[in-house]
Amino acid sequence: MNIVSSIVLAVAFILLGVNRIINIKRNTEALYEAVRFIGSVKNNIRYLSMDYVSLIENAVNENYSYITFHPEITISDCVGEKVKGEFLQFVQKIGTTDEAGQLNFCDEYIERFKGFYNESASKEKSKVNVIGAISVLCVMCVLVLGG
Repeated sequence: MNIVSSIVLAVAFILLGVNRIINIKRNTEALYEAVRFIGSVKNNIRYLSMDYVSLIENAVNENYSYITFHPEITISDCVGEKVKGEFLQFVQKIGTTDEAGQLNFCDEYIERFKGFYNESASKEKSKVNVIGAISVLCVMCVLVLGG
């Protein structure tokens, strides 16, 4: 293996590690944003008695990075399928009951998403450390064996 191919392979391992670390951080950020979104919906229902259309218009103006509103309300693909399904269930339940029922839905889903977020945040640092270490180890192996 020549030096050029070793360097290219080492850079590829670095980029793969950085990409995975960014995806882990995006997952945590998206979960935090989902908690903020649900909290905002709850507050708008409780204090402003907004209807469904007004809730969505207000949420669009919040400029969420990981939540899209067109053609339907969805959360980013960086979260798992389970979380996407839970978020979709919440969105489908908005506007289906009276105000007290909506507040109960919001409370329930805030707790669920806080759990998802707390789990992700607690595991994030260890995952980032492991992926960083593996990436550096792979780079060192490529450079030692190929150089």
